[in-house]
Amino acid sequence: MKRGLRINYLGARSDQASKLIDGFASLLAGFQKKPVVVDDIIQDAVNYIHRQFRLRFVMIGLRNPTDGVCTYRVEAGMRPDVWEWQKKRTYKKEDFALAKEGWYTAGEISRLTRVYLEEDNPLGDEDVEQVVNRPFMMKATRKSQDDTLEADFIDTLILTSDNDLLGWIEYSGTIASKFPDPMVIRWIEFIAAILAAAISTQDPQTPHA
Repeated sequence: MKRGLRINYLGARSDQASKLIDGFASLLAGFQKKPVVVDDIIQDAVNYIHRQFRLRFVMIGLRNPTDGVCTYRVEAGMRPDVWEWQKKRTYKKEDFALAKEGWYTAGEISRLTRVYLEEDNPLGDEDVEQVVNRPFMMKATRKSQDDTLEADFIDTLILTSDNDLLGWIEYSGTIASKFPDPMVIRWIEFIAAILAAAISTQDPQTPHA
């Protein structure tokens, strides 16, 4: 019986759900460091999301608690020259509202997550060259509602318990050019909750930069 339990456990360790648990446990291990190093945790998170869910790119941005400026902090899957441009971009909390005149047009997936479609948010030539990972793909067409285009992206917000913005996770479709399935988005929202707890442990007088 003991051997059977051991064999069944080892089998469970190899399934997809168990691998997800291992990834979350690794992220939570970052809380054991004193002090908690937020930059290390968000870098681990971006690498994990990129690898586990097979997304073309992932970025995480944070809102500076001192001046309120939001900037990208870590990435996985971006071209180095594109990442250099992305790091220079700055946002305000208001920019993440679902409806802001003169700003990106978003579709609400959930309270935390919204999708930005390429056809709803046409880019100028300069933006295509600077911040699009694969500009040569910009003339592709969407053949089904599951297909992603090069400039599509999804944002999952990282919020406090009272819904104040701490940061966001921004990600593309999969390497097969499909939108992430609903359960992947739910897992990323769970990771956003872990990151919110990590960020909230930091001294509010200490900027994230």
